[in-house]
Amino acid sequence: MLWSKKNYRIDDILFDEYRTPKKQTIFYDGKTINLIEYYKLVHNLTIKHGNQPLILVRKKDSQGNFISLYFIPEFCTLSGLEDDKTKDWPFMKKLAKYTKLEPIDRVNKTNEFLKLLSDNERDTKLPDRLSSKEKCDLYGIEVHPVKNLFDAYYMTETKLICGREKEIQPNEKTFPVLERKYMTNWVCFYESKNYYNAENLYNNLNKASKAFGLKITEPEWIEMRDNSSAKEWIKAADSCFSRKKNTYDFAVFLLEGNDYIYKELKKNSLCKNGYVSQVIKVKSIQKRGIMSVCSKILLQINAKLGGISYKTLQEKQVNDRKLMIIGVDSSHIKGKGTGVAMVATINDSFTNFFNKEIIIKEDNNKEQLHYCISNFIEYAIEVYKKENKEYPKVIIIYRQGVSLQQKQYLKTEIAQIDYSCEKKNILYYYILVNTKTNFKFFETTENNYSNPGPGLLVIDGVTNKNYFEFYIQPQEVTQGSATATCFHVAYGNLNYPELIIKLTYDLCHIYSNWQGTVRISNVLKAAEKLSKMTAKYTFAELNENLEKGQAYL
Repeated sequence: MLWSKKNYRIDDILFDEYRTPKKQTIFYDGKTINLIEYYKLVHNLTIKHGNQPLILVRKKDSQGNFISLYFIPEFCTLSGLEDDKTKDWPFMKKLAKYTKLEPIDRVNKTNEFLKLLSDNERDTKLPDRLSSKEKCDLYGIEVHPVKNLFDAYYMTETKLICGREKEIQPNEKTFPVLERKYMTNWVCFYESKNYYNAENLYNNLNKASKAFGLKITEPEWIEMRDNSSAKEWIKAADSCFSRKKNTYDFAVFLLEGNDYIYKELKKNSLCKNGYVSQVIKVKSIQKRGIMSVCSKILLQINAKLGGISYKTLQEKQVNDRKLMIIGVDSSHIKGKGTGVAMVATINDSFTNFFNKEIIIKEDNNKEQLHYCISNFIEYAIEVYKKENKEYPKVIIIYRQGVSLQQKQYLKTEIAQIDYSCEKKNILYYYILVNTKTNFKFFETTENNYSNPGPGLLVIDGVTNKNYFEFYIQPQEVTQGSATATCFHVAYGNLNYPELIIKLTYDLCHIYSNWQGTVRISNVLKAAEKLSKMTAKYTFAELNENLEKGQAYL
């Protein structure tokens, strides 16, 4: 059941401790039953907690009178914001003042809330109602407003190496790329009204390419009529990429910003016909800073074609171990099931990828999900051997979308992975990754609080002592409060914790679609990108022509 707070004031919402699913009754089919029985009988839903307080929402009807609506907490979930709101930047900027609190504000708000929960005074106007402290005691909630201080660590700075074995300096935006793919055989589609925008795009791409040591030649131009439909765009692209002797490496589509056409073009290029495409919105090249935009486009196209911007300077023990890194992410596809994106590195610098997207139908979700990942790993191991003439010695699997509480559901999957790795004498770690943790870490000096700098490592104080887990904050946070990423080593036999922690941090620096650090390893970020692309736009599995590379960026 989805409940949206639209049209309701937040201060009109409260918990009513006197009404619970067990106590609240309803007259149905000639008899009086409680809500537990009603939801089971009518909706086939089982209410697990019969004593939970119902959520009371007071809403005004058309005459201005208040009516009371009751919701069951365990059936409610946050609905989020509608798409038109998330695209309204002025609105999002105002909202950020309340959702992205600075460290000192967040600490003060939290302390105020804890003080409120421990208040033992009853409301003088409603003396029969329990105090906050009494309500907490009633539901077994303990509040400990104690300042929790502990020591953390900072990891050594990650060094990035670009072309000519040059080390990239901090805040350096241009550099010769490590491996380049010349952009000499490409085609550009544009509408006639955007003739000058298309020409301007090419000229600026050409200028920007020199700073990265890339080479780009003039494309074959395909002019579309104004306001062309999605079918017309696809027909024009198909006529180019269905030729027997096709010489095009990629296609650029210059669009006015139609999301439907974007979706159809991506579905056609990534899934149906299997060619590399770059869709560019006209408004993005009409803003100031077009050279910055073109630089990002160039690096993205280079990565899609198999080029590499830069790599990390790895320690000797990493290179000696012949690692293969795997990222797994999944997204729900409405009406189709679950899309599972799997990405594996096939080179020593962890910058070339083998990819697979599998869509699992809803009626066969759990069973197929267990085996599709282990099957992918077996296949990826063979691809790695073909590329490197030997099997990897170590596999590290980063898995997103599985909580710590769901570990028991992975046993079948892990058994298959164990079998596959044992056959080839490969060690592995299976790591659950959680970016939505409940912890916020702050540096504190006297009464001041601030965000930690990049490279923060937390390995004790809040971690589970019974498991190998750690928190890393890879990036610098300049707005709001930083949230570190939790890495929980759930299974495996590698037994080399020092290697994993630093390697994980290094991998956060080399995601091909972003100049800077991201919150998770580059391989998992690539899997996340492929998963979301499938769930939002393509709704289909990746074409086999694009199993290597990063055409989905």
